[in-house]
Formats: sequence, C-alpha cells, structure tokens
Amino acid sequence: MNPFTIAILTDTHIRAPGGDQSSPFPVNTRANARARYAVEVIRAEERAFTVHLGDVVHPLPQMAAYADAADEARRILAPLSPNLHFVPGNHDIGDKPHDVSPAGPVNETSRSTYLDAFGRDHWPVEHDGVAFVAMNASQVNAGTDAETVQRDWLERELMSRRDQRTFLFSHYPPFIASADEAEHYDNYAEPGRSWLLDLAADTGVEAIFSGHVHHFFFNRYRGVKLYCLPATSFTRQDYAEMFSAPPASEFGRDDRGKFAVSFLDISDDGHRLRVVGTGGNEWVGGGVVGLPDTRLGSSSLIPHLRHDWATPRVLPYNGPMEEFSRKAVRNDYPLLRLLQLGISTIRVPASDFSDPIQAARLDDWISLRGQLVVFSTEPPTGDLIQAVAVREHAVVAWEIVTRNLDDVSNFTAVDGIARWLGKITTSADNVDRQGAFAHSVTSGFLAHQIGEAVACATSNALQGVVLQLGYDDDLAVLDHSADRTLGTGLDLVVNVRLSHDDPSQSNFDARRIADRINACQKWADENTHFHLQLDTFEDVDRGYSPRLGLVDRLGNPRFAWNRHRGSSLVSLE
Repeated sequence: MNPFTIAILTDTHIRAPGGDQSSPFPVNTRANARARYAVEVIRAEERAFTVHLGDVVHPLPQMAAYADAADEARRILAPLSPNLHFVPGNHDIGDKPHDVSPAGPVNETSRSTYLDAFGRDHWPVEHDGVAFVAMNASQVNAGTDAETVQRDWLERELMSRRDQRTFLFSHYPPFIASADEAEHYDNYAEPGRSWLLDLAADTGVEAIFSGHVHHFFFNRYRGVKLYCLPATSFTRQDYAEMFSAPPASEFGRDDRGKFAVSFLDISDDGHRLRVVGTGGNEWVGGGVVGLPDTRLGSSSLIPHLRHDWATPRVLPYNGPMEEFSRKAVRNDYPLLRLLQLGISTIRVPASDFSDPIQAARLDDWISLRGQLVVFSTEPPTGDLIQAVAVREHAVVAWEIVTRNLDDVSNFTAVDGIARWLGKITTSADNVDRQGAFAHSVTSGFLAHQIGEAVACATSNALQGVVLQLGYDDDLAVLDHSADRTLGTGLDLVVNVRLSHDDPSQSNFDARRIADRINACQKWADENTHFHLQLDTFEDVDRGYSPRLGLVDRLGNPRFAWNRHRGSSLVSLE
C-alpha cells in the first residue's frame, strides 16, 4: 500500500452564528472561530479524508438553537468536504443512558434530528485496503431497537474484516484509566464496554479513536491502542484537578496549550498519530496567519523522567459531570509531549519494572516505538534483570550509577543491552571547612574524573561513561571529555544539568536554558557515540533546585522545535 494520512478533529462545539443560550462559559463564544482555524490547519495537510469524532455542535438536539448551530457547523466545516465524515457525539445526538447525565439521553427523536443534520450515525469507509468504521456510542447499553441494529451491524462489519487492517471511531472512549474502572460520565458502562473491547480485540482492530473528554489519553487493551483526542474548542475544567499546578484560564476551561487537531499516518509498518496544537487560535475573516508546523519533531535528547507519569489521580466528586462518584484519571500529557517533540528515548529507574503500574506505562511507551535508558544504583536481582531482558529490544542502555567503582563488576550484563558507567556524586566529596555547605547529590562523573571513569569502564567491558555537565560549566569540558573517551571506543553520555549546584537557587531563565540545550545538542547531532541526557523534562517548581524543563506542570510545552535550526530548541516563553 502507499502511505496515506487522514485528519481527525473533535469537539468543535459550534454554536448558532448569532449566539445562543447553550453555555454560560465565556470561552464557548470562541468555539466557532477556533473551529474555523482548525479547518485551515487541516486544509493545509494532504489527506485522504477527515473524520469529526463528534460534538460538532454545542446545543442539544432538543434545543431551538440546534438547527442553526448545525447549519453553521456545515458552513464552517465545508472546506473539508466532500471527504468529511461525522461521528455522533452526545451533544449531537443525546447522552448515553445514565441517571446522572446532565443532558437528555439519546432517543428516536434526537437520533432522527441528528440523521437529518449530519447523515449516518454508523458507517464504514475504505481507503487503499484499510477499513475505517464509525459507531454511535450513545446507543450502547440503551436497550433500544436501534442499539440492537447497530450491535448486529458492528459485529458483522468487524468480523468480516478480520483479515483487514481496521480502525474504529467512537465519540465516548471505552475507558479513561483502566478497563475495569467504574462507570462515569466519560466512559462506557458495562456490559457494553466489555462487548466493544473484546469485539475489537477479537477482530484485530488496530486502534480506537475517541473524543468527548477534551483531553489526551492513551491506553491499550489486548493489543488494541485507544487514543482519546483533544478538542478544538475548550478544555474540560473538571480535569484541571489532575495537574500539580494552578488551573489555566476560566478555572481550567481555556487551557490554550491543549487544543489540537490530529493526523493519522498509515503505512505498511503501522500507524503514527500526530497531535498538532492549535493554541486556541481563531480564524476571523480575511485569512489565517501562522499555521502550526504539522510535522513531528525529531530529537536525540534523553530526558530524565523524574515525575510520575503512570499513577492515576482521583478527582473530587463535583458536578455537573460527577456529583456522586469519584473518577480516577492519569495525566497522559508527558507521554503526548514526548511524542510531539520527537523524543524517542527516556531515562527511568530500572526499578519501575518492579511496579506493575509503572511497568504498564513503560510498555505503553514501548508500544509507541519509544525506547528506554534504565538506571540502578544497586546490582539488580534476577527478577529485575528478567523484566528488563524481555524488553531488551527497547532498552538502549543500562546505566550503572555507583558510589564505589569496585562494585561495578557486580552489575550483571544483559545480552543485547549496552552498559554505561555513571557515578553518584555528593557534597560529601567537596567539603570546604571555611565555605558554605549545601547538601547535594548529582548523577555522573565530574570532568576531572573522566580518566578514572574510562579506565573502570574499559576494564569491566562497559560501553560508555556518563559525564555530568553543570549548568555553569564551560562547554570546553565536552572537548576534553570527548578526547579522553571517544578515542577508546566508549560512548560519551553527557548529563546536562539545568539545576544550580546550590539547591536553594532556582533556574527559571527559559532563554538561557534553550541556548544551553542548543549548544549541547550540536554535539549529539554530529557524533553517534555522543548521547545527550537532560536532567529535567517537566518543571521542578517546588522543593530542591527549582528549574524549568521542557514541559510545565500543566503538561504544556515550554519549548518547540525550530525547523530552521534542525533539531534545536527555541523557547516559547
């Protein structure tokens, strides 16, 4: 097959052109202009067709403004025709059956209203031998004749395509954090959830794409990838509770770093999702200026993934969406930003594989073609060695971080995985009886220790050594260390520290950080035996050594790739 691309947008929430009474939130008045901007972003990309995952309009089917909003939506989205396909959202066709849903459930009247406005509520489309199937998620568990008809149709459709690559579209995601989570406003209830997931897995569906939640989530179920995609209109403010930071504008409802459209690239070796931020930009007649670059970034940076990215957080019950029950969600923006920045390798503790929650997230990352550098400060046990060994295809290196170089021989080699020699460096090594003292623990050899590191690595048949580059260190130490290391056949791994030596001092100089990363990046671009670690991916804005990273505490990028400077970084500040 020839590679091709489809575009996906969701949750435009378009309103009647003269305004209506369908929302009390100020940001909703921006939805139409934001949708028009999203259309321009999609128009600029070559694609086979476009799918809208639902909530095309904001007024509900029973509201007087629905017809005018539908007319306006067709006008705004017209540039994407004729190859534009709609999936019904709960605003378009009615909510799923649920006693505490804030709007009316789907019924024959609301379904008829949708069919008149947007056409079929379930359908198949083929392109170059690949099947794309859409369903009406609101009908699942409804107990109606329409549900039975759709259920029988979907089972026949997917079963008949078991030998064909197939993608499925559903406005509601089957689940948010766990396949066995309790029902809530943003997932499928049982038995419909298990029916759909098992049907998709049994018939070899490659991925399910959903909207509704207005945030990005990624999950897997029995080999099926599940993507929940961001909206173009507004962010759900109830989900602002999952971030360790104050909320964005309108109490989290206007988080401009999270609006996006998506492109799905399909080729013989699989699929890749490109989530392209629209920044909350609006199109107002006269044209569009400054469309985003839709390409994925590309970077050899290996960031330290210090913050937890795997453990779900329980949101408070607080209506209208969840007035009577708690909901567990996981912040998946670190994963999304890694993908967007084109970062392929991350550094994590090897012990993460001993924690089922962390290990599952690492496996999710590997399923997206991600790679790992794992590190440990103690010789690993057999169980941990086995856990890493079975994933050796995705593990770039095992970093041995030790205080005593005599212990290096106790670190067992794993077939197919390079070993790098690191160093535990502490303030105990640098006590000045006359000067100030600050507790510190850092990772990597200091520049004057590089000869010792090379000798130890060589005698223990290791493949690389780790140098730490302090934030204020002269870059000349890279020349010195490279001369001492690369000529021996060892790799030089540089841990670029963004933290100050004094843990009481903060580093919030975005421009200088960007320049520092850019200068170091050139080394990695020019030599395949030079690897660049970055000690901060997500901001450390409290505790010791506060500093900016590539991503802020709301999960939004602080930096973006500058196409005119290769893979260099430029500050968004």
